[in-house]
Amino acid sequence: MKVWLVTVVLLFVALQLFEAIKGFILPLPIYVLAGAFLAIVSNYNKGVDDIFKNSSHPVISQNATVENDLALLNGVEENPKN
Repeated sequence: MKVWLVTVVLLFVALQLFEAIKGFILPLPIYVLAGAFLAIVSNYNKGVDDIFKNSSHPVISQNATVENDLALLNGVEENPKN
């Protein structure tokens, strides 16, 4: 009987809290600031240098040929033609 009573009371309290929270609306700037904060916190361990440096990907110039682009994308070194 005690378990049943505690369960009913907890469900009632949870439902009342849910209804109170559901009616509460935050303004848009709060959501934007919260999103920016979460992005900063989730990437904090990477460090600022790692975020702005992307040296693991090869740079493809605009004057490269299609064969060179495919070789760079596949990680194959370019072989000079004789």
